[in-house]
Amino acid sequence: METCYELFGAGPIKIGAQLYAKAFYEQFGFVQAGKVYDEDGIDHIPMIRT
Repeated sequence: METCYELFGAGPIKIGAQLYAKAFYEQFGFVQAGKVYDEDGIDHIPMIRT
């Protein structure tokens, strides 16, 4: 995340996370930002950290 901020400024970070890892990303301040979607047969969710 520090590298993202250094390269692109202090804006929000958006990711596509595998659904089973949701709690992992929440530990770093990410929140779900949309509905579950399929990517290559694996459930994902959009997440954002502001």
